[in-house]
Amino acid sequence: MTNKPRILGIQIQPEIGNKQANLSKVKDYIDRYSWFKPDLIVLPEVFNTGVDHNDVLKYAEPIPGGPTTDLMSKLAKKYSANIVAGSYVEKMPGGDHKNTSVVLDRQGEIIGKYHKIHLFNYHGSEEGKFVTPGCAANIVRTDIGKIGLTICFDVRFPELYRCLAYAGADIITNVAAFPYPKYEHWITLHKARAIENLSYVVTVNQCGRVGIKRQNLGMSMVINPWGDIIASAGTDEGVMMAEIDLKYQKKTREAFPILKDRNMEAYKT
Repeated sequence: MTNKPRILGIQIQPEIGNKQANLSKVKDYIDRYSWFKPDLIVLPEVFNTGVDHNDVLKYAEPIPGGPTTDLMSKLAKKYSANIVAGSYVEKMPGGDHKNTSVVLDRQGEIIGKYHKIHLFNYHGSEEGKFVTPGCAANIVRTDIGKIGLTICFDVRFPELYRCLAYAGADIITNVAAFPYPKYEHWITLHKARAIENLSYVVTVNQCGRVGIKRQNLGMSMVINPWGDIIASAGTDEGVMMAEIDLKYQKKTREAFPILKDRNMEAYKT
């Protein structure tokens, strides 16, 4: 296990419904920045289709067995990198659909999945009409540490992040399609999740305009356990690169052991 894993975030503006173009764009970015030798690659929410709930079920695919997972597996193996493959809509065996984040190891094998728990049903979005919510938090063990998984709207629920921290997450990822005008919310919420859990938070967002009303804000970030933004992709298409220090995280938690100070008895009403 390396104490200073390298993180590569791929921030793109997907073409609505053009799965092949979106997958080709992601592949191009990963190929182009392979010189960085990332230990972990992270992609945005629904990166393969963009945000269009009207057609989301049409582009759903089984996991494994679909073109998105197949490509992610090949890239993970080719570049010997762990991949948190953003999220995409999974066609479940029983007929349901889930917004699913998939994790692959350096051999291209699926080592974990997370189904988005908190679905966004406000401001014209009706995610809950098309996908069913997950019912369990998840941490995936990798050779760079334990990764806790979240998706977009989950960031507004601190209890999920605290659960992941207490379960031993070294890194918490949030893959997103988060729009304006909630720029300050985006920054503040992610910094708070890092600070209150003394965790590295890696969040990768879509960017660019979608139709007339939606503008995704980008600002993919790596935030350290003290709440400092140590890398950002800005607001345009591109990548975010960072080296994180898990020894620093351990020392921070030892010097400021706030995670031990909860008083569950006092919280009862």
